[in-house]
Amino acid sequence: MDQQTGGSADDDRARKLRQKRIGDQLRRLYDEVTEEAVPEEFLNLLEQADNSKNKQ
Repeated sequence: MDQQTGGSADDDRARKLRQKRIGDQLRRLYDEVTEEAVPEEFLNLLEQADNSKNKQ
């Protein structure tokens, strides 16, 4: 075991691979969520909030 870094080069590669996989999965999830339609009920709530803000 490399005493300066606390691990071997294989450990570093494995950690980087895990981080890349996690990053890829997070990007995929983010893309899926951003492509989802906004529910009509939520849009109505936003509209109501805008209307009440404009009345003040």
